[in-house]
Amino acid sequence: MPREFSKDLYWRIVYLYTDGLSTMDIANTLHMSKGVVNKIKKRYNRWACIINPFKGVPGRRKLFSRRDMTILRGLVREKVDWYLDELIYEMECLIGKRASIATLWSSLQYMGITRKKLQKAALERNEIVRAHYLATIGEHYTRNQLIFIDESAKDERSLSRLYGYSPRNTPA
Repeated sequence: MPREFSKDLYWRIVYLYTDGLSTMDIANTLHMSKGVVNKIKKRYNRWACIINPFKGVPGRRKLFSRRDMTILRGLVREKVDWYLDELIYEMECLIGKRASIATLWSSLQYMGITRKKLQKAALERNEIVRAHYLATIGEHYTRNQLIFIDESAKDERSLSRLYGYSPRNTPA
């Protein structure tokens, strides 16, 4: 495969060409072949640029467009704890394109979204809820009616999802 030169070297060919140097002089000065110099001169004369404007993006054609990726990013931001198959179904409903799990995963990686353990704040941290609970208990019950059990590991949300998706360096 031929060696690719930098853009500034290509522009140097154009500058030397507009200064009136011959193809051979430019090739000798920049230590490259005459073919490369001729190719860049021809491209510059034809399209006024040094990079081929019709050259496609290398690799396989992407399934999701920029707009689709924006929609996917918004979905992940809203629904942090969704599974990939749920995201696929929602994307199909929104944009009409069915993607595989691998395609969706690579799109998430491309956007810098990673899988993380979710951080859930304890319900007891909410001061307002705690104060309401204490007021209700104090109002309706006496000391003799209360029984205390250690349920520190009990939480109504313990069966919910433990992992979610969020951009790099941000908690989920």
